[in-house]
Amino acid sequence: MSLGRLLAVFASILIVDLVFSIDEGRIYHGTIREDAIDKQEVDLDFPLFVRDRKGLTGDEICGYTIYKSNSNPIPFQIILEDRKTGSARIILAKGSQLNYESTKRYEFEIAADDCTTGAHSVREFVRIDVEDVNEFAPAWKEQTYTAEVTEGQLSDRILKLETKDEDGSEEFSKVCQYHLLTKEVPFEVTKEGYLRNTEPLDYSSKHNFILEVQAEDCGKKLSDKLLVNILVKPQCKVGWKGIHNRIDYVTKSGQKPVTSNATLELCDAVCQVTQLSVSIRLQSDEAGTGCEIDASAISTRDKICGRHQDTINLLPEGKHSPSADTTAKPGGVVEFDGKTVAFGVAPETFGGRLEPHFTISTWLKHERQSVEAEEVKQHILCNADGEGMSRHHYSLFLHNCHLVLLLRKEPGPGVDMNVFQPAEWRWKLSEICDAKWHHYAINMEFPEARLFVDGKLFVKSKRNEDIIDDWPLHPSRKVHTTKLSIGACWEGSGGHFGQFLRGHLAGLTIVNNDTETDHAISCINSCHEKMDFHAISEMDTGMSVSMNSAMTQIDITGRTKESVENLVSKIGYINPRVKLTSESSRLTFETSVRCGDGSNITIAKSEATINFVEERHPKILLSSSTQLTRNEHEVVRGEKIFRDFLVIVQPFVPGTKDSDLTELPAASGVVHHLELCSVVVQPELDVTNEHFAYPENLVKQLGLSVELSVNGMNVIGEAKVSDYIDVMRGIHYVHRKADDLNTRTFRVTCSKENGQIVSNELVVELDVVHTEHRPEQSPDHAAADKLFHSVSNYKGDGSKLSTKPEDKSSGVGIAAIVVICVGFLVFIVVLGVIRIRSASQRSVEVNVEEKQEMEWDNSALTITVNPMDSEVVTTVYEESEVNGLHAEETDTDDDIGSFHDDRADSSDDDEHGRAKSHDLEWDSTTATY
Repeated sequence: MSLGRLLAVFASILIVDLVFSIDEGRIYHGTIREDAIDKQEVDLDFPLFVRDRKGLTGDEICGYTIYKSNSNPIPFQIILEDRKTGSARIILAKGSQLNYESTKRYEFEIAADDCTTGAHSVREFVRIDVEDVNEFAPAWKEQTYTAEVTEGQLSDRILKLETKDEDGSEEFSKVCQYHLLTKEVPFEVTKEGYLRNTEPLDYSSKHNFILEVQAEDCGKKLSDKLLVNILVKPQCKVGWKGIHNRIDYVTKSGQKPVTSNATLELCDAVCQVTQLSVSIRLQSDEAGTGCEIDASAISTRDKICGRHQDTINLLPEGKHSPSADTTAKPGGVVEFDGKTVAFGVAPETFGGRLEPHFTISTWLKHERQSVEAEEVKQHILCNADGEGMSRHHYSLFLHNCHLVLLLRKEPGPGVDMNVFQPAEWRWKLSEICDAKWHHYAINMEFPEARLFVDGKLFVKSKRNEDIIDDWPLHPSRKVHTTKLSIGACWEGSGGHFGQFLRGHLAGLTIVNNDTETDHAISCINSCHEKMDFHAISEMDTGMSVSMNSAMTQIDITGRTKESVENLVSKIGYINPRVKLTSESSRLTFETSVRCGDGSNITIAKSEATINFVEERHPKILLSSSTQLTRNEHEVVRGEKIFRDFLVIVQPFVPGTKDSDLTELPAASGVVHHLELCSVVVQPELDVTNEHFAYPENLVKQLGLSVELSVNGMNVIGEAKVSDYIDVMRGIHYVHRKADDLNTRTFRVTCSKENGQIVSNELVVELDVVHTEHRPEQSPDHAAADKLFHSVSNYKGDGSKLSTKPEDKSSGVGIAAIVVICVGFLVFIVVLGVIRIRSASQRSVEVNVEEKQEMEWDNSALTITVNPMDSEVVTTVYEESEVNGLHAEETDTDDDIGSFHDDRADSSDDDEHGRAKSHDLEWDSTTATY
């Protein structure tokens, strides 16, 4: 038999066997979803019934037996529906659950059960596949992703985003799409999860990108949002880093660091630095370098330059000038006409006495006048006798285009009255009479005086400085006080001003018992923009630093990159000008590097633009109870009209309303100050019946002052906001006849920076409630009753006057006391009349030793003085003069008692004048000798 025939026979046998096996036992294939519930039917490809009854003898089928193929439980049961045919369904057994991730397929065999014999039919094979359900969303393997991209480059695979999905099937566990949620960014995510940039990145425009990404699986479930941080890595460029191309400078803000983060990048250049030089230049379009002379500009320079904390401003500020209202120009410049304008300095502003160390400084503009006018002293500042005499204790004045400082030694313990000491310093200056603004500062460390003109130390010579010696001032019983004046000198003997100044003053200040630093004096005269550098002490060995006088160029050379970077980082910028004429300035950096092999590295010039930003003033907001209702007794006693007064200083915010009052957080760390709070009363005060009372001790303690007028009151001086709140809350309004008052209106404003920053206006209205008064009483009884009430019913702060009538017994007792007091007063008057009549009938002789009689009113007495006593006094005085006492300490006018003076400015007292100072000092204008 041929091979082909054998193969054909074998194939036929296999086909017969296969047909026989299918006929003997069918394979059932079914599916069911993972989330199927109890008794849910399995979807079979063929209906289940008994096809082969071999082995069965009965006509009916009672059920099916399930044969497990492994140890796993079968979560299905077979429900018989037809006993004749054995038709049945396979369902999910009660209480069973399917899980595709743990079991994807169930395989088992079944056989029909014969109801008669219990025999089983031929076994048939069942295979049930569990269909997966998309239960889980994709989850990111990392919570965040970070990657770097070098600027100027494109990368297709910046990073791969990876997820995990707990669903078991490939369909539901696979991510089909990535969504980039961040709009308008140069990035995209591929289907494979790779992040790439679609265009080159620029580090100078943006340093990093924050992206949001979501993954979506094939079952449409979305993952949580993922944050991806892409850092833009700059390409290495040789040059300075950390210096911003644009630097904003707020006017009046003082020194601003501009290079604090400066570093020099040399990239991968193989260079052992042996010398590194950098030249920084400030290039400006600002017009003019002269100093602005107004209160705001002067105050700004004082703060920038760190003026002495005890500096006292002697000039009036605007409308608060005591006697120069029409000449005090806006901005604190005071014009003196040389004839009438002058004013005294209040003792609470400056005590008057100078210590051996002090600084007097001022801005002055004065032009040359006629020869006759220049011959007269023109006083800037003068401290002279307040009454009786006209001696100058100290003064600063102009004379023949000289600046003169007079400083007489005051008497006191340890002062030798017979020794000449320096008393007058005269400087010849061309600036005094050139009609231009100049700054003058005198630092006195007695007996050494140093003069600074426009911030520069005056170079002394024999031709331009004279120092005059004089005796100390002698004490005088005619003088009890001194008076400090501005713009003239007070003549105590005549009670008027003299030797007036003609010119302009601004920023007149005194520092007492200490001196201003040379740096501060120089700084306040440096009115142009400049660089600021104070790191000379940090120079390493071999380094050099040079600066021009205007501080617009700084050259630094060093041996190492780190040492030069350190000094460059210490450079700042200052612009003390308040009114700027340009919008910006520029800083340029020119750098050269020399390597150890002799080669040089070329570094491109760097530039930074300084943009000027107008100062944004903070906002001062006042708050308090605006409607007060008080009874008349509270107003008589004194009512605190601002008891809940509040001041809030807020940064400038456009659109902020005054009603938006909120406390600043205590942790802000910002301490704000005020310079003035004004209370205006409408209508004017009736000073005979009403006035303000304020906490005087607190005001004095804080260094403030108070001005009272019929229009209200002003609290003046720089102090913290909290201090002003305490003062304002302590103000009382008092009206002695409150029964005539119905309402009062108080308008409050506060300000700072010489009135440039003004608060909102706070309006407080006080309404007085009148109580019913008692019927009129007889005059005597009413007087007694009033006295009783005023004494017994006032109980101090917070108490109220009682209006309850007293009992009759108390009234009678008080009336008796009043009658006794009136009788005693009549007795005293009668006794005085009798004594006066007795005295007029005789002449009384009074000796100097009878001091007890001087205690009476002697206006009508005739007094005889012992001529021998007068002679003795004269002899004693002449003896003192022989011992070296200078006679001018008694009756000198002005400072004419100086031993040295110029051009008939002094005259010596005669013998008679010196003797007069030892006469009796009590008032004897009506006495006869």
